[in-house]
Amino acid sequence: MATKSFTTEFKINRKASQKLANALQKSKRVDHKINQKIETINDKERINNIMASFLGK
Repeated sequence: MATKSFTTEFKINRKASQKLANALQKSKRVDHKINQKIETINDKERINNIMASFLGK
């Protein structure tokens, strides 16, 4: 009963099913590329300092 509030019921009628079929036909794969410099940080103290500055502590 508690999970009922977290689930959504979908009712598919003729109009909705046609729109869904059209959307599936027109869908295509999209490749996203992020062109941004990154730096891998493994030092726990440095990570804590970054998070503290981000959170305003």
